[in-house]
Amino acid sequence: MTKKKPSDKKKKMGRPTQYNPIKHNKQAHELAEQGKTNPEIAAALGINEATLWAWTKKYPDFLSVIKAGKDETDKGVVKTLLQRALGYKITEKKVIQMPDGSTRKEVTEKEVAPDVTAQIFWLKNRQPKDWRDKRDVEVTGADGAPIEKTIIILPNNDRDTKK
Repeated sequence: MTKKKPSDKKKKMGRPTQYNPIKHNKQAHELAEQGKTNPEIAAALGINEATLWAWTKKYPDFLSVIKAGKDETDKGVVKTLLQRALGYKITEKKVIQMPDGSTRKEVTEKEVAPDVTAQIFWLKNRQPKDWRDKRDVEVTGADGAPIEKTIIILPNNDRDTKK
């Protein structure tokens, strides 16, 4: 009987991958920039979500292009949320048609007031210890041991007035 020689290369099992770095990296980046979620990216690429996860583990470049696309979009959202929270000025340009047929250009500068909801959202996420609705308060005795733990839920006027 002849013995099988040990193979240096492990035989690959299963179907060959359909991953194409040129095609899939570009598509995945564009989809991530559009704000698509991983299941939506997988569907647009025509693959299962499990395949998307496998590709991100097996191909680091693929994972990095998805992260880069999401990061670019996140930066834009952060910028506009901050702008909305602080308020901003816009310049409007209008072309007005006069009754005699002539036109007049009008430029006005408008100020958009800061948005309190955006401010609350920003502060609750950036400084949760100071701004979140729920706070854990621990009261200690003379020996330093906790006496009781109380959870205080602060009222949220928006939530309490809407019924």
